[in-house]
Amino acid sequence: MFKQQKFYEPADDQAGGTFCPNCGQRVKATDAFCENCGFDLTAFRNQSSQTNADHPSAASRQATPAQPTQSATPTVPTRQSQAKRSMPKWAWLTIGVVLVLAIGGYAYGQHYYQPAAQLNRAITALKTGKGLAKQVTSTDPSLKITPETVKPMSAYFKANRKSLASLASDLKASNTANQYGVQFVRTGKAWLFFDKYQLQVASVYADLSTNHKNVTLAVNGQKVAKTTATSLTHKVGPYVPGTYTLTAKGTVGQHQITNKGTYYLRSTGESYELDLRTISLTVVGTPKTVIYVNGEKQGTIHSDGTLALNNLPWSNKMMMTGKYEVGNQLVTSKQTNLSNDEGEDVAVNFAGVMSKDSATDYITAIFDALGRYTNTGDLSDASDYNDRTLDDYFINGTDNADYQELVKMAKGYYDNDDIMSVNYEPTVISTIPAANDKSEITYDVKYDFTNTEEERIQVFRYTATVEKSGGHYKISKISAAQKIRDFTSSDDSDEGEND
Repeated sequence: MFKQQKFYEPADDQAGGTFCPNCGQRVKATDAFCENCGFDLTAFRNQSSQTNADHPSAASRQATPAQPTQSATPTVPTRQSQAKRSMPKWAWLTIGVVLVLAIGGYAYGQHYYQPAAQLNRAITALKTGKGLAKQVTSTDPSLKITPETVKPMSAYFKANRKSLASLASDLKASNTANQYGVQFVRTGKAWLFFDKYQLQVASVYADLSTNHKNVTLAVNGQKVAKTTATSLTHKVGPYVPGTYTLTAKGTVGQHQITNKGTYYLRSTGESYELDLRTISLTVVGTPKTVIYVNGEKQGTIHSDGTLALNNLPWSNKMMMTGKYEVGNQLVTSKQTNLSNDEGEDVAVNFAGVMSKDSATDYITAIFDALGRYTNTGDLSDASDYNDRTLDDYFINGTDNADYQELVKMAKGYYDNDDIMSVNYEPTVISTIPAANDKSEITYDVKYDFTNTEEERIQVFRYTATVEKSGGHYKISKISAAQKIRDFTSSDDSDEGEND
């Protein structure tokens, strides 16, 4: 009975529903399409209605179903015929867009994941610290690579751009180990197709030692151990290669002492001695220079050019620097390690600044040359005991205005018939740093005139600005003279008159 109904119209079931004439699935009388096979129920019903209208006997046969004749069988569309319908235009467009994106993405990926491009991004991350953790890996599973653990590595290369350039050069030339403990190696795939490269670091373990009980050892401010004996060696790590602050803190006698230093940890097995002891020394330098040791202010050099540093906590890196204010600029001295200078006098040196002893030799040589010219009146005699000519002591030589003034003064003394002789006696008062690696030498010159009637003494103070040029110190300018003393042999007091 079901097969006979299939070729005419959906058969009613007892629940008021019908069956699909194509697949036999139960459908509702109101369904337009069969949910199971997609058959067009509406078109089928319309076709059945037309057939009943043309053949009224069909309605009566529904009441008492009988075998239909083959000629009355309608043509029913099948799923196979529907599947042969052409693909919509939007589907073709979607496929085309996907293909274009895939090809473009692959071409971009080839460029983006070139080893050279990946290395450049890694070097930039080292320079800035941004995203560095994603660029770093290690073969040591105990070493955790996080934004926090790579900070010491970034800190070192931020502060040492020459080292960063050196590392970049090494990595571009080879992926073998270098002095920084960093390699650039292939570590896997990116997006299935492209080789992925990262900075591979060697994990660093170090030995810290100290020499007293109850001393706290710390790395970058994090406690790693506390001693229970008079000596201890404690292994720390693993760390990423980089700059670390190692600290030992405890009480020695009545002093709370901290041994604190900054180190570049680059390879396993290195030992760092963090003993607690004190040293004392004297700093010699320019008055008003502020002295720092390991970044902490210790005091200011006094007017006598010295500063006593007593009971400084010792470390094997006691780096001393001096800062001197020049106008609105702050000039910083060269660094000096004080670790082995117990009880010594240590000079603080600024770039381009002569020591007081060197300045004394320098100014004395200038007036030695000037004295020879004064005695003979022949400019070719104006040279020092090393045959260095007077003009060679000045920037721009004979064109220097202060050189010309000195020569004019000496020639005037020679031409003055009332002056029988002149003796120059310079005394250096101080040397101080100036801006742009220059220095200032303050000195007095005692002019001892022998006249036809009496001896006359005059003392004037000058400040010469000196800089390095052509391998020699040369004077760029000399300040106006300031009279200090002026007296004659007939004066009652040797001190003379102060103006």
